[in-house]
Amino acid sequence: MIELLALVEGEMGRGKPFSAGIVLWDDKVVVTAPILRRALARKTRDQVREICQRNGWRISVVHELRRESATAGKEYR
Repeated sequence: MIELLALVEGEMGRGKPFSAGIVLWDDKVVVTAPILRRALARKTRDQVREICQRNGWRISVVHELRRESATAGKEYR
């Protein structure tokens, strides 16, 4: 399993800037910052890219970790 931590930056309504994180497991969003929950929860990596592009947001991978299973590191959730 591959776990990615990504940073999303951009502007929400009325030009308010934000930076927020999301976590993907095997190219599916499993954790989002509250500001992104409605837009990105449970989306695939391709869907996230498309949503970010459509909204003019920037997204970048901050960290990538290869895990043996989804339960490895569960103590951090």
